[in-house]
Amino acid sequence: MKIKLILSLSLFIASFSQAQTPIQYSTINSLDMMIANIFGVQCQGVSNVQSFSNPMSIGRFENGGIIGLNSGLVISTGIVANSGGNVSYFNSFGLGMPGDNDIYNYGLANGNSAPSFDACRVEFDFTPSVTDTIRFSYLLASEEYPEYSMSSFTDRFLFLVSENAGPSSNIAFLPGTSTAVEINSVNQIVNPQYYIDNATGPAAAFFVYDGYTTPFEAKFFAQVGSTYHIKLVISDISDDVFDSAIFLDEQQSYNDINGNLTVNGSLAEGILEVFNYVMEDTLLALPVQTITVSNGTYLADSLQTGMYHVRFTPDPVLFPGVAPLYYTNGDTWTTADAIGLPCFLNNGNINSNTLNVMSGSGIISGNIVIDTTYLKVMTEPLVGALVKLFNASNVAIAYTYSDVNGNYQFQNVETGTYTVRLDVPYIPQLNEHAISLVGNQVIIGADFSVLMNGITAEDNVQLGINEKVETLVTTYPNPASDKLFINNGSGKTFGFTIMTIEGQLVHTGIAGIGMNELNISDLSNGIYFIRIGENDLRKLIIKE
Repeated sequence: MKIKLILSLSLFIASFSQAQTPIQYSTINSLDMMIANIFGVQCQGVSNVQSFSNPMSIGRFENGGIIGLNSGLVISTGIVANSGGNVSYFNSFGLGMPGDNDIYNYGLANGNSAPSFDACRVEFDFTPSVTDTIRFSYLLASEEYPEYSMSSFTDRFLFLVSENAGPSSNIAFLPGTSTAVEINSVNQIVNPQYYIDNATGPAAAFFVYDGYTTPFEAKFFAQVGSTYHIKLVISDISDDVFDSAIFLDEQQSYNDINGNLTVNGSLAEGILEVFNYVMEDTLLALPVQTITVSNGTYLADSLQTGMYHVRFTPDPVLFPGVAPLYYTNGDTWTTADAIGLPCFLNNGNINSNTLNVMSGSGIISGNIVIDTTYLKVMTEPLVGALVKLFNASNVAIAYTYSDVNGNYQFQNVETGTYTVRLDVPYIPQLNEHAISLVGNQVIIGADFSVLMNGITAEDNVQLGINEKVETLVTTYPNPASDKLFINNGSGKTFGFTIMTIEGQLVHTGIAGIGMNELNISDLSNGIYFIRIGENDLRKLIIKE
């Protein structure tokens, strides 16, 4: 039985957690783009990209400087997202995936007939545009270290290249040798100059693996006129636990994204925001570039290698009723196309269309708070958050922003079924509000909480109008200025309160049977609710 020794490293980890930027992990929006980025200037030659793995075993990493790399691809025998735990955690998942014949046959040829498990592999073709030596930087990290070094549990990585459908050969070997990179070839006993014990290493606070190698370089000479098939594969050996991973670096360079920005097909003005997957030490992803667009074209220049999202917000004065939109045609970042650099080969054009004006009498409203515990405050209103309303066909029909109190509201909503979504770049929408509205109903409490792990739709939705007594009590005029009349046809006296849409009480009173006149000249201009008696009837009024 394999046993993992867990050491107490709390003081050590605490000292580093304050000083280092954690490595970030994310799912891969486009594996084709990810592989192309690794090839850099030759990215147009990459084709037929395929992965053969559990989807959780492949991902992207950023901020890898602490382990000697920058950003790029992770393939694992376990779950990539778990790589970010500190070294005291135990990362081991048997995923039930098959092994790999090339991994097994390499071991068999080198005196180790142990079987292969939980293989993760990526394969693709490469046709060079110029003759060149293609170079890649990578490292191996594993939970097999250090207990199972020099044993049968020698998790292994191969970087296989074949030319013109010929035999494949491994290019991921130790410098100056033909030995594949695996647990038994690099550890605290054999080739220790290439081994880092993470229990005492700089990445212990947020790199789960007990040990990892220094970066290695794999390279091969590629000629124009030839086609190369490349296979990256890692696998557990002898059993499917104690996970290992390969980190493969992207080519680093500075690039740009450019394109045309139009509204209804015509060149537009507005604001363009460029977001990057890398988040530093705050919850919200801030734009890495914000560009004022005046002539319908933009250039986001000097962007590092990485994955980006681009959002265009047309000028609301020049283009009323036109919602912000991502490249390309993404209403929220989760439905948008990610742009990978350096291999973004298309123009980043975005065309927004004017939304149809709603002509109903219903209202949907809510409040948005954000978890700011990292600022030593529990929650606070999220100001300026983009909220979108989708119809039953999942088409965006309206948008708005939260105010200084975190409140938002959709007015003139027609009878129908709707979905309310919140767009905060790189924070996943864990759930959303599904709302059915009839007539002039006022739906309140469609609230959201933006938490560290995602956006949660809070279950506070309620109907602001009691339809059974609605016809018995009327209020007018609406909008009102100095006076408001309450016509009580319910046959009995009732108490009422006037509240702001945020729920602040501003007036109370008693309405007798028949007509009641109320002086509201002291109220500020805005939107209010009248809450009527024990029936909880709510009428919306506008003071102007």
